[in-house]
Amino acid sequence: MNSNQDLSVLYGEIVKDRGKPNDFWEVSALLEVYGIRDIDAKQDYGFENVFEMGQYMMQYIETKKYESKSLVDWEKLPPLRTRVLKNYVKGLAFAMPMLVQIFFTLTIGFALWSSVSLDVETATAVALGTFLALIVTGSASQAIGRKGLFFLKQEEYELASDITVLLFNIGIGMVVIVGIILLLFNMFFHFLPDHYFFIMMAFYALLSILFLNVSIYYMFEEYNNILYFFLVGLLLTYIIHTFFGYAPPYGQFIALVILDIIISVFAFFKVRRLGDDVKSEGKGNPRASILFYSLMPFYAYGFAYFLFLIADRLVAWSTDIEAKPYFIWFNVPYELGLDWALIALIFMMGATEVSIYEFVYRINDLVVKYKYEEYQGFNNKVYSFFKKYNILYVILAIVIIVGIYLVMFVIHKLTHSAGVEIFFQSYTPFVYWIAAISYAFMVNGLMNVLFMFSFSRQGFSLNSIAIATVMNIILGIILSRILGLEYAVFGLLAGSLLFWFVSFRYAQKMFKNLEFYYYSSF
Repeated sequence: MNSNQDLSVLYGEIVKDRGKPNDFWEVSALLEVYGIRDIDAKQDYGFENVFEMGQYMMQYIETKKYESKSLVDWEKLPPLRTRVLKNYVKGLAFAMPMLVQIFFTLTIGFALWSSVSLDVETATAVALGTFLALIVTGSASQAIGRKGLFFLKQEEYELASDITVLLFNIGIGMVVIVGIILLLFNMFFHFLPDHYFFIMMAFYALLSILFLNVSIYYMFEEYNNILYFFLVGLLLTYIIHTFFGYAPPYGQFIALVILDIIISVFAFFKVRRLGDDVKSEGKGNPRASILFYSLMPFYAYGFAYFLFLIADRLVAWSTDIEAKPYFIWFNVPYELGLDWALIALIFMMGATEVSIYEFVYRINDLVVKYKYEEYQGFNNKVYSFFKKYNILYVILAIVIIVGIYLVMFVIHKLTHSAGVEIFFQSYTPFVYWIAAISYAFMVNGLMNVLFMFSFSRQGFSLNSIAIATVMNIILGIILSRILGLEYAVFGLLAGSLLFWFVSFRYAQKMFKNLEFYYYSSF
């Protein structure tokens, strides 16, 4: 057993900034939070377990002076206005690659995986390949982002490196398996001609590699580097198309191959350097059963989320099958309405980063200001902040949705730009308004989900998006078949409303017992 003085020093460390413990159970819990396990208690201190050690250390309770300090140093934080602007821009950076992709498509006519010059058959194949890549890699990307980031925050860099490599390889394995299934399916049922099937599979494979590598940079929260990679890809596409004469989609194939090689090399060395860090304490991944259990909610959430995002398109494009050469057919007016709505989505996404940062600041500041018997006041105070922030978000969403439409209208009247001119034709404005409102509710639901993720409540988040995805598909199929393909967007609206409502109800439940969810999340 270590000396009494050593244990006294250890006690001072575990109660630092935490206040006076009530009993030995709390002392034992503080020991575990500090990193003391039963095996450590036995080997290093001579006790049978952490609880026996906690009982012994009760003798130090009255020997210390306790001072509960705020977990947030407001003086070191930037002013509120500066902080909100900084985090909003950070949130925009998260979705900036998508904005750049849309911007280049609408201005110069093509981007990394889109082009206005493609015929409908080729556009359909490209879109299917893109959707497949998003759905298949989305689950692995969620797992990499969550689990890898968890170990990074714990400063377990070797574990972060190991788990990232493992999950990346699992993602590649999923891409290969789905690719083989699609190949066999097309061989037997010929759902696409060989030429268009090749285009679909090429985009599926190349974009899957790109998205998996991008997820590593999302894990490191290096959104600016992701943007730089996309800009490099767009530059490559432009050079190959303009100077070498390779038109889309073949010029895009070449650009994606080069970009995949570049980003894969950078990601490989980044993860490898992470694994060489000498500060890590742990080594080796958790057992397969534990890893499976802990990651399945993230895999399922990632799959459901990306399926939700593209479901209404698939439903709309598969309407009136008898009048189309294939089971699914790209529709320009519908896609254009969604593309402009996606711009609104990107600007609304910036609010999610602000919400989670301000929420964490507030809750960590308030938690030391309320005694344990005053938990109801703590819950009410945090919930009040939650409601105020939601009101501000609604105002922001209205400004963004209306603002984007007005900007397009002014450009349409002043310049008669072809890229904007087509927006005011057919049912594209109708799709824009419904989709933009849908995305507003979806982003608000994502905020609720982020709050729940921050308290390790993945099940709540998964339930919300799974129910919304089912509603999106079912209602979209019914309305598009009865009223017309453009009404598939109401499936997106209903799904987004349901996603927001279910996630909001879960969030309300959490806020009513916030003291329990806060302490049980660690």
